[in-house]
Amino acid sequence: MPDTLTSGAAFLALVWAAVLAWLALGAALRRAQLQRRFRRQPPTSVAGRRVLLIRPCAGAEPHLLACLTSLTQVQTTVELTVVLCVDDQNDGARPVIDAAITQLRAAGIEARFELHEPTGPNRKASMHAAVLARAGDTYELAVNVDSNVDLAGYPLDELLMPLVDPGARVGASWGPWSELRTHPGLGPRASEAVLGASLTAFPLLCGIYGYGLVGKIWAARREALDACAVAELTQYLAEDLEMATRLRAGGWGIVAAPILGRARGGDPSFSQAVARFGRWMLAVRGQRPALMSTYPLFFFATPIVLALAGIGLVGRPIIAATAAGLAVFGRLVVTLAAQHWSGRRVGVGRAVIEAGLGDVALGLAWLRAMSRREVEWRGHQLRVERSGRLSAAPQIKPIKPARDTPPAL
Repeated sequence: MPDTLTSGAAFLALVWAAVLAWLALGAALRRAQLQRRFRRQPPTSVAGRRVLLIRPCAGAEPHLLACLTSLTQVQTTVELTVVLCVDDQNDGARPVIDAAITQLRAAGIEARFELHEPTGPNRKASMHAAVLARAGDTYELAVNVDSNVDLAGYPLDELLMPLVDPGARVGASWGPWSELRTHPGLGPRASEAVLGASLTAFPLLCGIYGYGLVGKIWAARREALDACAVAELTQYLAEDLEMATRLRAGGWGIVAAPILGRARGGDPSFSQAVARFGRWMLAVRGQRPALMSTYPLFFFATPIVLALAGIGLVGRPIIAATAAGLAVFGRLVVTLAAQHWSGRRVGVGRAVIEAGLGDVALGLAWLRAMSRREVEWRGHQLRVERSGRLSAAPQIKPIKPARDTPPAL
């Protein structure tokens, strides 16, 4: 192998690894700073505020009843109205919703069911738009919580406080979440490695991506939602990504409230887990294509840097070894920090395994997103067009009970 090639690979690996180590330390530091700032802020009362909490459902997921009724244990002082909704009268979630509403009302929570047929290819966004349109201006704040989130003990008021801060024009706040693995197997472990031990882990990512919006748990001011034209969000795979873009364009701020939410994981196969993350990346490809390069550059870069360092060992062994050490150091920092902020047990041995598994899953998901524009979500065939908009395939399969946890981007 030519010396020029091996030397170039070694130097490239060194520079790349140094950037990764710097990014890892910066992400860990900024996440700690976010937590410190949030806890030091004087609390703003939200007591008595009229809040609409929407929980879109699709299919009789495992643990659905437990997740929906966990609202009886949420920590809040607001006047809460809960809407549980589906978009098909034959949806398997309907009997579970009826049982949940009975329990919620028995606990003194105002809760109701709504059925809204889809008005666009993004069925979750369709339900949001319909529920908000029916509610009108009755509520000051609106909250979305996906159906697989367990809200027991969740401090909802802390998610809402940034929205009523008189000193800031905050239109939306979102809460990071971790996924509780409920099954063994490679698929659930891959999901856990990505969502709880990588830079993609939202409890860590919120420190450097607070201005974005992750759609599993979010709250927004009613007037900010009106400015977003929520009915148009049904045309995008990642309605939260488009919502964030419109909020920022309208001069509204977005805040990450570092309160850990808990979602219950499903039992996907490894290929289903990869397809799930590929769906997320395809949304980025369609709506923010310039960001696609950041995945191999930063999110699953360690194996690539190690491969370059391996080539560089021939010509520049010291530089290549240094690069490999920096790359491994940076990845371990990310993994350990993500485990910590995700509320998981922190361990170096586990971190090494999860780093490798997470990078493989992310790499395969990225290749999947780059090689196709069609996705399947809960039995529905969808296509992300070059314009970034979403279209539904002519033939739509019936809704099936989902084994995988539905993502909210």
